[in-house]
Amino acid sequence: MITEVKRKAVLMEPKPRYVLYKAKRILNIHKHIDGGWFWSKYSAHPYVGCEHGCEYCYWRDEKYNMLARENAARGLLDPFSQYIKVKENTPELLEKELSRVPKDVIVTGDYQPAEAKFLLSRRMLEVCLQLGFPVLINEKSPLVLRDLDVIRRINRKTWACVLWSIVNHKSQGYLERFEPRSPTIESRFAAMKKISEAGIPTGTAFMPILPYICDNDENLEAVVKKTAQSGGSFVLAGSLTMSGAQASRYMQVLKKSYPHLTAKYDKLYKGGYSPDPEYSGEIARKVGRFCEKYKIADRMPRYILPGEGEANKRISEKLFLDTYRMEVSCESPRRVWAYRKAAWAIDELKENVSAIYRRNGVKGLEKIQNIGKSMSKVIEEYLQEIENCRFSN
Repeated sequence: MITEVKRKAVLMEPKPRYVLYKAKRILNIHKHIDGGWFWSKYSAHPYVGCEHGCEYCYWRDEKYNMLARENAARGLLDPFSQYIKVKENTPELLEKELSRVPKDVIVTGDYQPAEAKFLLSRRMLEVCLQLGFPVLINEKSPLVLRDLDVIRRINRKTWACVLWSIVNHKSQGYLERFEPRSPTIESRFAAMKKISEAGIPTGTAFMPILPYICDNDENLEAVVKKTAQSGGSFVLAGSLTMSGAQASRYMQVLKKSYPHLTAKYDKLYKGGYSPDPEYSGEIARKVGRFCEKYKIADRMPRYILPGEGEANKRISEKLFLDTYRMEVSCESPRRVWAYRKAAWAIDELKENVSAIYRRNGVKGLEKIQNIGKSMSKVIEEYLQEIENCRFSN
C-alpha cells in the first residue's frame, strides 16, 4: 500500500516540459554492428530524455544527455524525465539520411508519453517501410500497438521485431523504486502476446539485471517463463553497467531503498563500468539454462538481407555467437577478442568470403585482416556447414 502511494505521488509530479527544435542529424551509424545482441547497424530516436524516468537508464549519462546538469540547476525534480527535447524534423531527416546508406537493421521507435502527442515514432516507421529498411523496436510501452499496422507491413517487406525491456517479473515493489513512470510489467507481457499473435518476432531485453535485486533464481526463471507464455521466442540477458551521472543517480536510489547493498556494489564493480565478469557470466548462464527449459533462445536471431554478402553475414553471425558463449563462460579475454575481431572482419568484408575460399582455400582466408591460421580453419568449417545446409534444403 505504501509503495502504491509513492507511485501515485510520482505520477502527480509536474508534467514534463516539451521543447521542440530542428535537429541537424538523426541517424547514428555504428562503426560495427552490435553482433550477438541487437544486430543493428543504425539507430535513430526522435526525443532526448524520457518520461518513463527509469533510475538505471544509461541515457542519463552526460554523454547522451548533456543538458542533465543544466536542467538540474533549474530545479527540475528529474531533468531527464521532465525536460523532453522533441526533434520535430525527425521524419524528413530520417528519409534524407537513410536514402544515402546501405540497407541494414535500424533500432528506432520511442513510445514514451510524448509519442502520443507528436507521432514521430510512427512517422519514422513509415519512412523505414517506404525505403525498405528492417526495424528493431526496443520498448516499454504498449503504445507501440497503435502502430501494429505499419510494423506488420515492414515485417512483410523486410523484417520487424519488437523487443520488450523487462527486468522484473512483476510491478509491485519494483516499479515505484526503479521505473516510477513506466507502464506496468504486466501490460508489457500482454502487449508482447499481441505482437506475437500478429506474427511479429518478439522477445525480452532482460537488461539491465540489477545485482542483488533482480538476479535471484526466482525472478530469472519467472521472466523467462512469462516471455515464453507471452509468445516471445528469445530473451537477451545483460548486467547493469554504470557510468557518470547515471551511476550517481542509481547509487542514490540504492542507498535510499537498499542501503545494505552499497558495500556489495562497491565490491562487485570496484569503481568500474561493468560488474565482475564471473558474476555477469554466471547470471547469463543461468538465464540460458532457463531459456533451454522453456524452449526459447537466449540470443536474438539475426535478420540478414538476401544478396551477395549473405554468406559473410552468416559466418560472422556464427563467430559473434561463439564470442558471446566464450565471454559468458569467462574464457580468455584474448581469445574472446580474437573471435570478435574476426567476426567484424568477415561482416565488413567487401568480397564474398565464399568466393575467396573457392579460389584460394584456407590460404585465401588467412590473408583477410584479423584472420590467422586457426581462425581460417573455423571459418572453413562454417562455410562447409552453410554449404551442406543449402544443399540439404
